[in-house]
Amino acid sequence: MLSEFQTLEARDPRRMHRVTQAISQLLRHQFLHVQDRGSSALLEVLLRPDVERLVADYFEVAGYRLVVRESEGWAGILPDTEQIGHPRMRIDETLVLLLFRRLWEEGIQEGDVERYGSVMVTLNAAYDAYQDMVARARRATLGINEFKALVTALDRRAIVHMGAIDEELEDMPITIRALIATVAGEEFMAHLEQLLAGGDYQESETEEPVIDLDDADEEEVA
Repeated sequence: MLSEFQTLEARDPRRMHRVTQAISQLLRHQFLHVQDRGSSALLEVLLRPDVERLVADYFEVAGYRLVVRESEGWAGILPDTEQIGHPRMRIDETLVLLLFRRLWEEGIQEGDVERYGSVMVTLNAAYDAYQDMVARARRATLGINEFKALVTALDRRAIVHMGAIDEELEDMPITIRALIATVAGEEFMAHLEQLLAGGDYQESETEEPVIDLDDADEEEVA
């Protein structure tokens, strides 16, 4: 594999630089989206079959699968759970992820779909929906600033995009991207819905691998 990278660098140093940038971005944030600053060129290089195969082989060694979804404008790495197991998240992080999957689905059903399958909501509307959801789970509600911090973490991973704050309304737009359907897949949703329906979401659940990121379609995986 190293020789293939060396060959690419000798043949096309500029493209190799883009490949290095793309790998670095995926290592730091797991996903990249075409609408984020600087990510369009990185996604473009990953769409080249020879580069996609090379980068996929690189991550396969580390126990990850490269997924490229051109129609949804994103690429990312998902853990191969047969090699490295399921990733874990805190309950509050899990609930916020579940919330945005629900809001995205509602937007899709209502036809409020933006480019690349994204759905637009606002921070305050999302927080109101979050309060309604956790009331069923017997959990203390996060404050708005704590909630915003978790949304910011999703923004860093390109799962959502937070727009500029409206000082007058004390609110901001949030774009929920289509990759939420892959990150919070059907198995993830079923598990969380079952826990919420039980009405007793205890902190001990943090010991369980409740997130399944292995829900991408095989034909989309490089």
